[in-house]
Amino acid sequence: MKSITKKIVLLGNEGVGKTSLVKRFVHSIFNDQYLSTIGIKISKKTIQIEDTEVNLMLWDIAGNMMSKTLYQNYLKGAHGVFLVCDGTRPETYEAVIQEKDMHINVDFKESIAYLIVNKSDLMTEIDKNKLESSKVDFYTSAKTGDNVEFAFQRMAENFVDTNT
Repeated sequence: MKSITKKIVLLGNEGVGKTSLVKRFVHSIFNDQYLSTIGIKISKKTIQIEDTEVNLMLWDIAGNMMSKTLYQNYLKGAHGVFLVCDGTRPETYEAVIQEKDMHINVDFKESIAYLIVNKSDLMTEIDKNKLESSKVDFYTSAKTGDNVEFAFQRMAENFVDTNT
């Protein structure tokens, strides 16, 4: 059996649910008390994809570090990036799209990047219509667990498929 280790970075504004997504994926729990991440928190989860053991190192970067050159150092060596926004706050979507256009598509072209709209369980029809034409990869809810496992699983499958 093969074993690979991959670094995934979660980026997005404060309060979009990056930490909640990681907790849901790694520990299958959700806590609705908001605790702001300070700096960076690294978690690990190993999943099996066919004959490959994929060790995912999840880097949850504080939202207040968005658009700062400091966080560029944390992106070094990233194999995958989840750009996370809050489906009920359109400004968070605009922020991650700007980040993707400015940095991810330029500096980290070799990384797999997915756009996640979190808090889909709280979205109204108006919210959904605003994002309808956008290039969203996954609508997730850390609270209900909808599509959380699937998003991380898909990222891991891409690592195995492309051997990146």
